[in-house]
Amino acid sequence: MRYEQIEIYLRNYYPNLWKNLLSLHHTYKNLISQKIAENCHSYSLDEVAEHIVEFIDSMPNDIVNGFGLMSLSYDEIREKQRITGKRLTRKSNLLRRNFRRYINVRPEDDLFQQQFDTDKQDSEKSYIIIPDSKNEDSGLSAHDIKQFNQRKKYAVNHSIAEHVDDFAINFLQYEGLFLSLTLESEFHNCSYETAKNEISKRWKKIKRILKNKDILLLGMSVLELQKDETPHYHIQLYVSSEHREYVESVILQQFPNEQDRRNEAIKDIWQAFNLISYALKDSNKSDTYINFIGLQRDIKARYNAVYHNEKYKDLSDKRISISHKLMMKKQPNGMILLLIRGFSDERLNLLSARHKDFHYLKTHIQKIQIMYLHCIHFGEFKNLIDNEFSVSMKLRTYKIINEFGDIYNYVPCWVYNNQECMLDNFYYWECEKSRGQPPPSGEGKGLIRPTQGNSIRHFSRLAQKSHIERTRCGISKKSDINLKLQNYCESENLGRPARTENLAGFISINTSRKTTIYRFSYS
Repeated sequence: MRYEQIEIYLRNYYPNLWKNLLSLHHTYKNLISQKIAENCHSYSLDEVAEHIVEFIDSMPNDIVNGFGLMSLSYDEIREKQRITGKRLTRKSNLLRRNFRRYINVRPEDDLFQQQFDTDKQDSEKSYIIIPDSKNEDSGLSAHDIKQFNQRKKYAVNHSIAEHVDDFAINFLQYEGLFLSLTLESEFHNCSYETAKNEISKRWKKIKRILKNKDILLLGMSVLELQKDETPHYHIQLYVSSEHREYVESVILQQFPNEQDRRNEAIKDIWQAFNLISYALKDSNKSDTYINFIGLQRDIKARYNAVYHNEKYKDLSDKRISISHKLMMKKQPNGMILLLIRGFSDERLNLLSARHKDFHYLKTHIQKIQIMYLHCIHFGEFKNLIDNEFSVSMKLRTYKIINEFGDIYNYVPCWVYNNQECMLDNFYYWECEKSRGQPPPSGEGKGLIRPTQGNSIRHFSRLAQKSHIERTRCGISKKSDINLKLQNYCESENLGRPARTENLAGFISINTSRKTTIYRFSYS
């Protein structure tokens, strides 16, 4: 049934209501008439008209008062914005969304909204901002620049999320959770503002409860729309294994409707790259909100400034320079977040400072990673395991930086590759004899030369993520370091070393009795 069939009846018996509907677009008038006729199962004009009157009277006042604004075309909106000086496009879209939610209509069935979006896109394409030097009618349009900015924002969000995953998994040894949080059915028919405020309030309460318990959370939250335009969360969350059970209980307490679908609402993260891409698939939409958990509020501006090698607030030139070089490698690296002071917890930011906070340094692996972070940042080596400092190591530190610039990922790769109960894997080393030595060539000159096809154990996830193929100068299989080390262990009655490391003159010996870092001098 169409609105024209009952318009005369409404004008005669309900003139005030008829005047309110005059400003509403005929597309929405017909939608109301069709919905009412389907619900009341009647084709009587009088009965349908009376139900329409009851339906309009039950509508929220803000929707009824916005009939005129939501019915304006894009060209009419632009003209009104020019006169009033107010931005009305977003408000008109919000009115149409609440109207669709109230009458239970999907966006794909709203022909007026589709035409509005098409007209807006055509207008942006026709507006040339940077004209072509050869042809003034062509060049970069407003639509092209908008697409470019959206791709840039997507790249920044994706990179930060990857760095968070690398830091949480490879440094803190946290577990990754992927949350899909939705609201109860009663919030699917209310206004968009009410549903958004409700789900945001619940998530903020979860973070507040866990913060009061001193539980560190890292990750990314994405608030987007479901098919019926109800907001819901996709959250990439990292928590420690000891706190995971409690965190899940707090989440399910605030979202009791997820109890029945707990396995779908809370999942483990196995492949972070694909998960991040899925969470950011609608990031170009105006109603998608992306925030990072456990990071500074200005993390996006901070990261973008360092990426373009620009000064930013409290960051020194050295921090910006090192972070910029690491960003240019286009690889996930949690050390970047430490160098740009990107964490909201200052105890994490202090890990990249001269005076460290050892609250999050629980294992020797973490201390080794921070040791080499300080080598790269400050140009000095400090043994955090034995709490010793050697001034003579400073000159040799630059050699470490030059040869192992990505030591943040390289150290855990070595530690995990050289564990007990692992398959044997042989590495070849060469100590530079003189400064003028020519670079090696041919086979066997790489830093890592495994005896098998794949040098990374398939059951070592950290080693898989950290391994980087390298071909560096001055390294081959001619060194007798392993023989010297074996003789030293036998003379000291230490037994056969379980694993060895030679990092430009440093030897790490791990035996059943003790773990020590030695420095060998070469004649």
